[in-house]
Amino acid sequence: MSAEIEFHGLEEFKAKMGAVMETYTETAEKHLKRAGNRLKKMAAENTPHGHERDGQKMKPLSKSWKGKITGVSTDEIQYELRNTSKVYHLVERGHIQKTPSGRVTGFVQGKHFFDQTAKDFQASGIMEKELEKFMQDVKKKLS
Repeated sequence: MSAEIEFHGLEEFKAKMGAVMETYTETAEKHLKRAGNRLKKMAAENTPHGHERDGQKMKPLSKSWKGKITGVSTDEIQYELRNTSKVYHLVERGHIQKTPSGRVTGFVQGKHFFDQTAKDFQASGIMEKELEKFMQDVKKKLS
């Protein structure tokens, strides 16, 4: 007993699948960058404003956020967000205060604003919405 199965449109589907595979990484990168830029914007909004140090105005911490996409294949791409300010870690995590002679006079509590931003980003569902848009783009190229 044998059965014959005939597929119609298989070559067309294979061609569409090939087109999706060619643009898959670019499409994933586009949607990851959108979500990452939303995170960067949220981080800038939650960042405390700058101040003066030794009579000189410092660049505000909120203007020091830099984001970039790293990785070459779809399995490796990620969005890296960092703050380039030299004092970011002090404001985020806290620091001790010292006199010029080195005597400790106190401790400044950290603001932990980026931790809160990360929680807000996860709760907002931005990544899930962007992933849904990504899947719609892939479906659109297959149909």
